[in-house]
Amino acid sequence: MSVMVKTVNKFFKTAIKSEVENVKDKILLSERQEDIFDRYYIKKQDVNFIADTLNVCPIVVSNELRLIRFKLMKILD
Repeated sequence: MSVMVKTVNKFFKTAIKSEVENVKDKILLSERQEDIFDRYYIKKQDVNFIADTLNVCPIVVSNELRLIRFKLMKILD
């Protein structure tokens, strides 16, 4: 697991609602990225479940999560 993934996961493991909302307000996400962000980090849904729900392949969800993590790292560093 990369350092970026570990850092983001650690943040969400201990963050409170106001911290998550604060970080989310600071990054610009597309509608799909926002949906994936909420499903993955807030609702704790699986990548495959999200992909099925959005009618895309899991690779698309993984790629969007990677982009979301890059944006989050700019805030968390």
